[in-house]
Amino acid sequence: MRDKFLPFLGFWVFQMIWVWTVSLPITILNSPNVLKYAQPEFGTGRDIAGVILFVLGFVLESVGDVQKYRFRSDKSNKGKVCDVGFFSWSRHPNYFGEIIMQFSIYMIATSVAVNGNIPSSSTKAAIYASIVGPIFLTFLLLFVSGLTLQERPGAKKRYEAGGSQWEAYKTYLDRTSILIPLPPAVYAPLPTIIKRTLLLEWPIYVFDPAKHADATKVGAEAEAGRGESNVNQV
Repeated sequence: MRDKFLPFLGFWVFQMIWVWTVSLPITILNSPNVLKYAQPEFGTGRDIAGVILFVLGFVLESVGDVQKYRFRSDKSNKGKVCDVGFFSWSRHPNYFGEIIMQFSIYMIATSVAVNGNIPSSSTKAAIYASIVGPIFLTFLLLFVSGLTLQERPGAKKRYEAGGSQWEAYKTYLDRTSILIPLPPAVYAPLPTIIKRTLLLEWPIYVFDPAKHADATKVGAEAEAGRGESNVNQV
């Protein structure tokens, strides 16, 4: 990308916009137009709820990342589905944790508007409007750089590889929530309409072999693997 100036510039400009937008709750909270007024003591119900949610989100994201790293680092797990730890309840617990963290920060940041002494309606409006930060991050994870790059492409790759990879992954998809952590015993028997609406298993993420698979690649990878195995045995 570095040898193409405009795409490279666009990438970094987008990163700047991303960071600036997601940081809006903290940026506005620490702006002179807010700090010039008396600040409420920390410890409101909103603050406590925000801290609890932040810790929950941090644990989901950080521990989830460690669990996936350790699973992938084990060579015996090559080609297997990561369904350990948090990943047994959610296919993307780290994304869910990141979303919770961003909304918890917003929740704490709005305490100054709800419980403070800010007479300016425009300043209060700016604080409340900073919810665009967590909403923007959620939008990116749901529609741009997160689930859309993981779900259907990942299923397509496993299906085209053929063999036990796809069967194991299909079972995992059927019993595991895409984002919101739920026990498999609760999620698996739910009606499809509930999964495809309230639980975010939207059509844009669903892999349909008849529509999305490349017939020329189906089983080719597995066949190549068997060929290598036969050569090694000879």
